[in-house]
Amino acid sequence: MKGKTKTLTEQVRKALLALPDTVLMKTLAEWLDGADEHLQYLDWTDEYRYALGYRVQSDKTETIYASFDELAERESDACASWIVPNTETVRAILGNFSTEQFYHAIIDLAGNGLRDLAYEESWGSLPSAASDGYDFMRGLTVHLRYKALPQPELGRIFFPKPATRKRKPMNPSNSGIPNWCLRPPRDPESTAPLEPHMAADMTKLEQPHTDEIAEER
Repeated sequence: MKGKTKTLTEQVRKALLALPDTVLMKTLAEWLDGADEHLQYLDWTDEYRYALGYRVQSDKTETIYASFDELAERESDACASWIVPNTETVRAILGNFSTEQFYHAIIDLAGNGLRDLAYEESWGSLPSAASDGYDFMRGLTVHLRYKALPQPELGRIFFPKPATRKRKPMNPSNSGIPNWCLRPPRDPESTAPLEPHMAADMTKLEQPHTDEIAEER
């Protein structure tokens, strides 16, 4: 296995294990369902389930077997159901896989389970004898990291946490910036030039009353 393949495989494993428990189990179940739809034989997807710790329980005797082959040897005419492992077991299995085991079991499962999504979002070719699958594994890693983010609940909006930095309060008196007083706009009619007699009256009003000032002194 090439070094780059190992690196990308471990990135996928890290992103997958970073999912919350419920999201992890739901994600794997969706991959298995998707693989059931795309693969020709269910026996092939059975191998994925065995690798993840799924077991087979006889509907007749309720005995649990490691595989359908073992069930057929003991109870040839019995029907059976899948026993889903708990989250701790799944996490332990995923964490204990060697890089090569994870690549062949989980990356391959994701490739078959997310075939439609990978095509729609242009993740690139799936890992195979004809393709290294590097672009696919990068797209898968981004997809898993997004699923790990808190998702908004129905009727609620998720906002990122505010930054911890605090902005210093602005002090207008020390800022050196002049304070401007905004006034309502003047009536356009008031901007028209004054009539001569009105201008004269305004001049008289603006002149100080010198006689009154002299009397006060």
